[in-house]
Amino acid sequence: MREISSGLNLHRNYGSPWNLRRLTGVVLAVFLLSVALGHAVLLPAAAAENAKPKVVMVVVDRITVEDVTSDKYKNIQKLVSLGGLSLMTVGTAGDYTDINSYVSLGAGDKFIGSALTGESYNKDETLADGSKADAVYRRNTGKDPGPSRVLNISIAATLKVNQKRYTGSTPGRLGTVLHQYGMRTAVIGNSDLDPGEPANRLAVAIAMDDLGRVDEGNISRDLLVKDPRSPYGWRTDYAKLKTELDRVWDSSDFIVVETGDTLRVNEISAQLMKRMIEIHRDRAMREVDKFIGSLIPMVSRETMVMLVSPLPPAQAIREGARLTPLVIAGGEILPGSVLTSPSTRQKGLVANLDVAATVAAHLKAEQAGGIIGLPVQSVKENKQPPAAFIMNMYQWLAANSRQRTGILYYFTRYQWIVYFLVLLQVVFRYFRKIEPARYLLAAIMLYPLAILLVPLMGLSNPRLAIIASLVFVALITYLLTRIKDDLKLYLTVAAVSVVPVVLDVLTGGYLMKSAALGYDLIIGGRFYGIGNEYMGVIIGAAILGCAALLQQYPAAKHRLLPFIGLLFAGLTVFFAAPALGTNAGGALTAVAGFTVAMYKFTGRKINRRSWFLLVAVLAGGVGVLAALNYFLASGVQSHIGRAINSLFSGDILAIWQTIQRKMVANFYLLRHSPFSNILFLQLLLWIGLYLRNQAYLNELDEKMPFLKSGSTGLLTGAVAAFAFNDSGVIAAALLLNYLIVPVVFQVLRIAAETEKAKGGQHA
Repeated sequence: MREISSGLNLHRNYGSPWNLRRLTGVVLAVFLLSVALGHAVLLPAAAAENAKPKVVMVVVDRITVEDVTSDKYKNIQKLVSLGGLSLMTVGTAGDYTDINSYVSLGAGDKFIGSALTGESYNKDETLADGSKADAVYRRNTGKDPGPSRVLNISIAATLKVNQKRYTGSTPGRLGTVLHQYGMRTAVIGNSDLDPGEPANRLAVAIAMDDLGRVDEGNISRDLLVKDPRSPYGWRTDYAKLKTELDRVWDSSDFIVVETGDTLRVNEISAQLMKRMIEIHRDRAMREVDKFIGSLIPMVSRETMVMLVSPLPPAQAIREGARLTPLVIAGGEILPGSVLTSPSTRQKGLVANLDVAATVAAHLKAEQAGGIIGLPVQSVKENKQPPAAFIMNMYQWLAANSRQRTGILYYFTRYQWIVYFLVLLQVVFRYFRKIEPARYLLAAIMLYPLAILLVPLMGLSNPRLAIIASLVFVALITYLLTRIKDDLKLYLTVAAVSVVPVVLDVLTGGYLMKSAALGYDLIIGGRFYGIGNEYMGVIIGAAILGCAALLQQYPAAKHRLLPFIGLLFAGLTVFFAAPALGTNAGGALTAVAGFTVAMYKFTGRKINRRSWFLLVAVLAGGVGVLAALNYFLASGVQSHIGRAINSLFSGDILAIWQTIQRKMVANFYLLRHSPFSNILFLQLLLWIGLYLRNQAYLNELDEKMPFLKSGSTGLLTGAVAAFAFNDSGVIAAALLLNYLIVPVVFQVLRIAAETEKAKGGQHA
């Protein structure tokens, strides 16, 4: 009865059996829908977790940061908002040419290209002589291209012109690394110029391996469309470009897309009116913008999209604005951020060598040996929008770079003139008036301070900056030469030369990055720490100041020597520390110069035993350098730490290549740098003193023994600066100013006093 009653209640509550079946169907439908929705939610997550990383690099050559921050190009703006924006240096191992830039981007190191680097083809393309590209490739390399669809048939020429590059990398290093990890590369598009000229397909140099092979792609002229309104009468067909991109998408891990039109505008710009250059560039950029719009949906944690410009327009290069924009979205890059790199340690600035490292890191090719760049990172800029921050930085860097040439021109020419005039005075033994020489010589030692202070004026006009440097040096020299005691003058010169530089580096190096005698961030030889120029100034001024201090207070020698030892040790650590000077050559120069100076200050003579001691101290200095940069460095190691890491891992070849690069750089500077002329004049002055005024030199040694001791340390430091630094010619010339100037002037003073005494006796 209970069961019948339950059935009656069920019938009463839910109606007929038909309704019951309908209810069951609804429940089943809801269940199936929930399962389907669950799969819809879970499957993308699982797919995302298992998705392979991918990089799409869109190459838009010869554009500026103004182009990617312009409101006219909405899709590029969208890409910037999805990722990060920065400036990129464009230095290579040679001139600022597209060939060199593309090869360096693909190698992750500074290289040059050959005139034939752009000769790449689809493997089945027919060349002008009727040969197939793959047959020519075999003929030139002796290698089987295998299944590679794109070939650089002149890879041998590119390798040959880089044979004397002392580096562990090669052109095509990025492609080689990716192939070692089993990844596939692709290139789409070209930048061919006149139809009658050879192929100009430089983007292949970014993706190829060291045998000139790219797995997939299409770089033929089929991707161009005839257009009489466009430069050279044709332009990129973006519809076909997108079709080819879709074709290679699933089979490729790293895809390089060469847009081409902006490069064509640049190459023909000499034949165009200024207004037409802007019209053609705007048309090209609008097409690029549309293409970028088709890529925006692809941006994700797995798919990284890059917009890379290997070189700025020719006009920007001539004006000194040698920087290009870099946009990266996807991967680990934060939306709406500013890009940076451990290579530069500068917010908003990365090196072109970092691009290859970033591609390799995103694709999980972690052992990317030979690529000296470091993966790009992103940081938030809260004070202003990224575009505004980058534009302000661009204007600041360009202004500093333009000022640099002019200020250094007057700085070096001033030294030439003064040293030449004083040389005449020494050779012809004219000692009647030495006060003008005192002022002019003192200005040589104070000029680096004047240059350091120029950025405080915030001048963007190069002429005004030059005038400011001249006014500063004249004013500072006038004020300090009012100190009549020579030793006190040398002490003061040392203090004002060392302290401001050290304080600036300790507080972030704003002046070091801005001053003409600091390092140029645009050139990219150095991005942080202390440059070799002011390294030479600090070591030279410090030794001179300590020698003057001991000469001023000889009775307090034993109390002063510990203080001097601590000062020398502190400055050496300052040069070596990874978060401070980060200058390995400077640290070794300091060890050599300071050790010999300290040894002489104690009254000991230089002999064979003391040279063995110097070698031992240098070896100890290398050990301290290694400890500071290998064990104590936080985060990514500096270039010093990476070199020491190579040493510890037994990679002696990398160390030897570094030494060779420094030697080549120094011999180049000896032939081409204006500072080599300063070295020559310093040598002539010393010879003039020795041959024409040896008696006065001997008298100086007797009257000022500590100055003589300091001179030995300064000379040793100059030799070490030349040996241990890639711009050692410059560092040595600046360091020797603090030896030549005091010695020359003290000889002039002794000679003048002697001549005056003789005149009095005759009277």
